[in-house]
Amino acid sequence: MNRHLYLIVVAITTCLAVSAEAQVRFRVATGLSTDWITNDNPAVYRIAGGEDTSSTTNTFGGAFDGAQIGWGFRAYADLDKQKKFRIPIGVDYYSYKGTQAINGNLYKLRVTHENVLWTALTGFEWSFVEFPWAFARAYVGVEARLLNVGDNTITSTGTTIVNGEAITNTRVTNGKPSAWRLGALARLGIEGEIYYPVFVNTSVGWGGMNFIGRDTRPTSEGGRGELLTPTSLNESGEGILYHMSFTFMIQVRL
Repeated sequence: MNRHLYLIVVAITTCLAVSAEAQVRFRVATGLSTDWITNDNPAVYRIAGGEDTSSTTNTFGGAFDGAQIGWGFRAYADLDKQKKFRIPIGVDYYSYKGTQAINGNLYKLRVTHENVLWTALTGFEWSFVEFPWAFARAYVGVEARLLNVGDNTITSTGTTIVNGEAITNTRVTNGKPSAWRLGALARLGIEGEIYYPVFVNTSVGWGGMNFIGRDTRPTSEGGRGELLTPTSLNESGEGILYHMSFTFMIQVRL
């Protein structure tokens, strides 16, 4: 019995020692995280008014052309004392928004397409070079990213001039249901010390949002259509969305 108790005490002491050692190898970071669709996908097209206007093939674009603003959080676990290898765990939040306006002599129409994206991520990073004179180091990494695309919102505001008076009507609808996808991303970054234990961590990554889980059926066969377009009208199967992620975060070593 005493032997068993001794082994338990040794095991608990070892775990506490390892835990205490591990406490100084953790860090957290939070800050700006932007996203940018980089490939030719209907998600970046105009909401209406594309080149192909035939009634059988015309689709609606998502109007998500350009950088989309978001926020990110990261927690890092260092795997060695030199802090060359670490595991990131984090969350990215993006508020996608695209707008198109159509103006005439007696009317104005403004359509806004909005979507909220949440991404949970984890992966592996390697610090491959250190700059002692600048208290900085560069790193590369890979991430697996679980994406949730929320129900999108389409807001249409029309203003018509009738007998010199402006009449405005607003309509809010949801075009597509939420969806889950699994993607991956490669990242290159640099972190530099501001004043210990505070660092700046900035990086750029490129990858795909929806490598796994895509609905490849055309909408004529009940498919959901493209991942980030407003409606499912006349769409073919869901294509891969390639994107670029940029982060600028303040990092604190615990």
